[in-house]
Amino acid sequence: MPDKSLIDWAAIRSAAAPFRLAMPRGPLGGRLGERLGAGAGSSLEFQDYRHYAPGDDLRHVDWAAYARSEILAVRLYREEVAPRVDLVIDVSRSMAVTEFKQRAYGAIAALMACASASLETDLRVITSGATEPVPLHRPEDIAGFLDCGGKFSALEEPHLALRRRSLRVAISDFLFPHDPDALVSRLARDGASLSVIQFTLGEEADPAVEGGRRLIDSEDDAEVDLVIDAGAVREYRERFGRLRAGLARASRRAGAAYIHVTAETSLREAARAMSRAGILESA
Repeated sequence: MPDKSLIDWAAIRSAAAPFRLAMPRGPLGGRLGERLGAGAGSSLEFQDYRHYAPGDDLRHVDWAAYARSEILAVRLYREEVAPRVDLVIDVSRSMAVTEFKQRAYGAIAALMACASASLETDLRVITSGATEPVPLHRPEDIAGFLDCGGKFSALEEPHLALRRRSLRVAISDFLFPHDPDALVSRLARDGASLSVIQFTLGEEADPAVEGGRRLIDSEDDAEVDLVIDAGAVREYRERFGRLRAGLARASRRAGAAYIHVTAETSLREAARAMSRAGILESA
């Protein structure tokens, strides 16, 4: 488990304070709470009428309508729910290729935990398709999930325990083979919203010309000798650009929000950029 001191909670709370996780315009589903749901319940917002049935609460009978029509009808009210948030985080070794990337990644994950906590959400963390999602009761507990030692990302797995009508947030560098449309569509299916946060080092997005280098794959420890010349860098930049464009396009098609954030971006600027992208909104 990474050192919890890698997360500067004072800086994270300061950056997160003006924002909260963006809420979709449509109805939600979830446990009783403060947000309006799709079903009928006991909140104060009127939704519809229906004919009285034995066992209905007499306090909901519209007696004025009965006086006019002699038909017993009950008022239906919109249920109140706490939004369900499924936070999918990548704990593969790719997210900790350097201590700097791991530290910055932890800060972004903590920022999203704080933004969700401000809504009093029913928040769960998903790190694998093979393990049960874990409720996150306090933002600080996110530190316990950031041991980035896995061989594969949860996002590479075909099945994740995503809840119906949940708000989904997926954070990864997405530097693994995938079909953007299939991946984003799978993450968005039956959800209330989806936010895709691609997080990389600046040099992973825009490497410099460095000459000969021996590269070691962080996932399987395979080694390869490369000459990182101008042509190789140009080709890599083009491939990474296609990766970003594919995720952005797939997100638009699925009605999801997408953003690419680098580890070198300050937390405050990252939070503002997420607000512009529709992932966060003013608190």
